[in-house]
Amino acid sequence: MAFVAGSISGLCKQMEKEGASEGGSNRPDSNASVPDLNEVKAITAARQAVEAEKASFSDSLVAAERQHSEIRQRIDSLDASCQSHLGHDLIEGAFRSSLAKHDHALVSACAAEMEARAALNAFRVRNEIRDPAKYPEDRLFHFSLLILFIAIETGVNAFFYEGSSGLLGGAFIAFAVSVVNMGIAAILGALFRYSNLPELKHKLVGYGALLGFVLTGFVLNLIFSTFRIQHQILQVRIIEEGLPEPTTAMLVGALRTAVVDAFSVFQLNFPAIDFMSFTLFFVGFGCSVIAFWKGYTFDDRHPGHGDMDRRHKAAEKAFADARAVAFEDAHAGVRQMADEVQRLRDSIVSEQRAAAALKAQAQSAHATLCAAVSSIQGELDLVIETYRAANRATRATFAPQYFSEKPSVLPEDDGSKRLSALSSRIEEVAALAKALADTRASTLGDRLQQIRQKINELVEKEFQKQMDDARIRAQNSISSRGQSGG
Repeated sequence: MAFVAGSISGLCKQMEKEGASEGGSNRPDSNASVPDLNEVKAITAARQAVEAEKASFSDSLVAAERQHSEIRQRIDSLDASCQSHLGHDLIEGAFRSSLAKHDHALVSACAAEMEARAALNAFRVRNEIRDPAKYPEDRLFHFSLLILFIAIETGVNAFFYEGSSGLLGGAFIAFAVSVVNMGIAAILGALFRYSNLPELKHKLVGYGALLGFVLTGFVLNLIFSTFRIQHQILQVRIIEEGLPEPTTAMLVGALRTAVVDAFSVFQLNFPAIDFMSFTLFFVGFGCSVIAFWKGYTFDDRHPGHGDMDRRHKAAEKAFADARAVAFEDAHAGVRQMADEVQRLRDSIVSEQRAAAALKAQAQSAHATLCAAVSSIQGELDLVIETYRAANRATRATFAPQYFSEKPSVLPEDDGSKRLSALSSRIEEVAALAKALADTRASTLGDRLQQIRQKINELVEKEFQKQMDDARIRAQNSISSRGQSGG
């Protein structure tokens, strides 16, 4: 506990009273050779304060010695680390080691990409395809326009099929007509893509789909147009017979009649249709053409080309991702080594400063002890002098001989020897730290620059070399699977 100024001198008033009182009784005796009880109390308090300061100083030295040992250990460790970093070139090894952890993933991803690319190229050669695959990125959006046209055709045709059930009933019939019309057209449009393949069977399928679209588009829309006429006739019949809704038999009969009227066109017998039915035919056929085109363009115009291109792009992306992960991991590993060298260099400078600070800390603790002991002695002198002056003033006899001597609480050993010994050891450590900084710091700086340059070389050359090696092993893996029938 640090000494508080005034804690001893605060006894002056009490000691003055005690001195006057004792002096009035002629105490202590003129022949006394040792201080009386009042002085002993003050001296004891002062000595206790001195012992407390000495204990505090001793604790400070113990802590400083412990820190000295720690600094010494850290300097030895730093020296060993310097030798390790400067004595071996571990950058390439660390880089290759980091890449080796991703070796299996890289080879597998590369092999998958190469197989997908080979399959795509073989498909393109086999089918005489020269242009890259073209297809919409978002198929849902591609067909969402078709859904929009179905909604438009339903809305327009609802007025044409409006009957006793109103627009809602007309919309239901128009929706069914639109789905059938445009759905078949979209399917035939997708099949028409086979006409772009060189094989005869594929061309037959493709052009057969086109012919089927022309026929079904014409016939279906003609049936829907003539069905409207039959639907209007059926509505009149319902009203005449007082029925709420047409029966299933009536609807089937009307549809059968519409089909017969539509197919009679091939016998050059054109059915009688009004302007609204004529408009319905062209609206429906126009929508079926749009649906046919949407079906044709929902993927690449060569069937299978789009799927194979997407598989190749997915494998290519997977390989690129594997490369990026491997590169980042390996790059992080060598960057970590550079960071370790930087931290090592900073630590050397830090330990040099720590040694200097520790010496100053020990010297400050000793200065504090000396100042506190001197202050205690001064306050004790003041208290004793006050006591003796009051005692002399009131006594009738001579004062004891010892009143001419001041008691001393100054320690025989003020810690200078311990401080000197510790300072010597700290100076040795500081010298070691300075020597380490002088011999290693600049070398580590050069080493750090070399590592950073090496990182760039590894990125440009070593990583590409590793990737080339991965491709070779991927090719060997594909070849071995092929030979084993895998």
